[in-house]
Amino acid sequence: MGKSRIENLDGGIPQLIVEGIVADNDSEVFALVSHASKKWKHMLVNLQGLKECSAKFFLSLEEVSARTNLKAISTDQKVIGECNKLGIPVFPTLKSASLSFAGDETISLLLRKLKDVPILNTEAYKLIGYVSLPDASFPVMERMIKDNPGLCSQIFRWANSSYFSRQKKAETLSQALVTLGFSNLRQLFVYNFYNSIGTLFQTQAEVIEHGRKCGQLAEFICKGAGSQADECAKVRMGGLLHDIGRMALSFFFPDHYARVRKLIEEKVMPSYVAEMLVLGTEHQAIGSLLCNKWNFPAYLSAIIGDHHYLQAANWNTLTLPVYIASNFLAEQEKTNFNPYYSRLEGYFFIKKKEIPWKDFTAEFISFISTHADAVF
Repeated sequence: MGKSRIENLDGGIPQLIVEGIVADNDSEVFALVSHASKKWKHMLVNLQGLKECSAKFFLSLEEVSARTNLKAISTDQKVIGECNKLGIPVFPTLKSASLSFAGDETISLLLRKLKDVPILNTEAYKLIGYVSLPDASFPVMERMIKDNPGLCSQIFRWANSSYFSRQKKAETLSQALVTLGFSNLRQLFVYNFYNSIGTLFQTQAEVIEHGRKCGQLAEFICKGAGSQADECAKVRMGGLLHDIGRMALSFFFPDHYARVRKLIEEKVMPSYVAEMLVLGTEHQAIGSLLCNKWNFPAYLSAIIGDHHYLQAANWNTLTLPVYIASNFLAEQEKTNFNPYYSRLEGYFFIKKKEIPWKDFTAEFISFISTHADAVF
C-alpha cells in the first residue's frame, strides 16, 4: 500500500513524499496529489521511496503538471523514464530540485528586468529581428541601413574583402547586401548588438576581454584544422559571445554574483557550479535563453549553451574550439579550468587533420600577444 505526506521546505516550497507500492485503489494518495496541486503553484514530488506504482499514478502526475510547476525527485531509471515521457523534470536529490525552483525565479526575474534595458531599442537589435523573418528582403533592409554610415561602411568593407574573393567589387549598398547574404548580415548585426551589450556591461571588462581573446583563439584553432571560412566565422562569434549569460547574471544580480565570485575563489570551483548553488541556474542556460529571445542564429545558442558540458555532439566542430580556447585562456589567467588537450586532439581527429603546432602552448600565447590590440 502506498503512503504519502506533505512537508513544507525552507522557502515555502511544498514537498509531496510518496512511498511504497501505489495501487489504483490507493485513494488517499491520489486525493493528496490532487489537493496539493490545487493549493500550490509549485510542488516537489519526492519519489525516492516509491517501490512500485500503477499507470494511473503517472496519469495523475500528468494532470497535476498541467496546472502546477511540478518537479520530481528520483534515481530510479524506470520512474525517470516515465516522468520524461510526461515532460516532468526529474532531479536526483532534494537540493538539486529545490535549486531548480530558485533557477526558475532567477530566469523569470531576469526576463522582467530585460524589458527595461535600452539595448533592445538599438538599430542592430531591430535588424537582427528583421533578417530573421521568413519574408525579409534586401530592398527593405537597404532602407533600414542607408542612413547609418558606420554600418554601411562595415558592410562595404566585408563585402569587398578577400573573404568573398569577388572579381568585381560591390559598388552599391544593394550589391554589398546581396554579396553578404542574410546569414552573414545576421552575423554582422549580432556583432554590433553585442557591442551595445558590451557598453552596458562595461563594468565587466575582464569578461568582455576574455570573450574577445576566446573568439580570436577559437578561430585560430579552427583555421589550423583547415575549416572553411564560414565555419571559422561562426566559431569566432561563438567564442566572443560564449559568456554572455555570465555577463547578464552579474549585471542584473550583482549581490548574488558577488557570492558566486566568492565561492569560485574560496572553493576553487567552476563558475557554472557556483552559479547553480547561488542562483539555481548557470550562465550557459541563461546565455542560450538570451540567444533564443534575441533571435540569434541557432548555432550560437548551441555553442553558448554547451561550452562547458560538451553534451551536444552535433555541434562538436563548432563548440570544441570554443571550449579549448576558453579553458586555455582560463589556465593562463590562473582561474579554474577543465583539462582541454584531449579535446584538442579530438577536434583534429574529427577534422582528420594533424595538430600543426609542435608546442601549441607557445603558439597560442604568441598568437594572443600579437593580436592583443586587434578589433574583433
